Amino acid sequence: MDKDKPPHTEPSAKPEVPEKKHEKPQTQVGESPSEQKPGAPSEMTQAEIEQAFSELTERLLRLTAEFDNYKKRTAKEKEALAAQSEGRMMVRFLPIYEEIGFAEQGVAKIADKHVRDGALLVLGKLRKGFESEGLQPMKLEGEKYDPFRHEVALREESGAPEGTIVRVIKQGYLYKGAVLQHAIVSVSSGKKKDEKEAEKPGEKQEAIKGNKEVGE
Repeated sequence: MDKDKPPHTEPSAKPEVPEKKHEKPQTQVGESPSEQKPGAPSEMTQAEIEQAFSELTERLLRLTAEFDNYKKRTAKEKEALAAQSEGRMMVRFLPIYEEIGFAEQGVAKIADKHVRDGALLVLGKLRKGFESEGLQPMKLEGEKYDPFRHEVALREESGAPEGTIVRVIKQGYLYKGAVLQHAIVSVSSGKKKDEKEAEKPGEKQEAIKGNKEVGE
């Protein structure tokens, strides 16, 4: 009977598995364990915070300055556009303004004092109304030629210095300081040839006298 039974074998011993130690996750200062995220950056230092604040402040100041410049630039552009549109309108009224001046010259010859004074008063108010809006006739005779304001139609020999305006062919006008209509003028080309030649002998005698005085 003992021979039919299988041989008795002892159960093999199980390998010992080391117990896992439960480590607590590290937390940052002021952060609860539930808020801790894997790979979270470390807390910024005081120097880094001050540098970031300085950079943001500088950027804000730069953006504020750029916005102020933008507002000023757009305001100037609007003023320039408004002045251009007003100038185009004022050009259409120039003939009326000039007729007021001609009318004043004609009214000044009226014999009746009351009629003359009344008409001049009305015409004067009309003229001042244009001028109060910025319309202004150019001062021309005796002025130096300015290519940005004047157009030369003729050159005349005169006693005035060369390049001086001696005659106005067409009046020029300014509107708010800018040229509204260029003036057409005649400028001096200098003295006549015979006058220049007449002056030369006198100049030579003075030069000879001066040389003699130096020699003595």
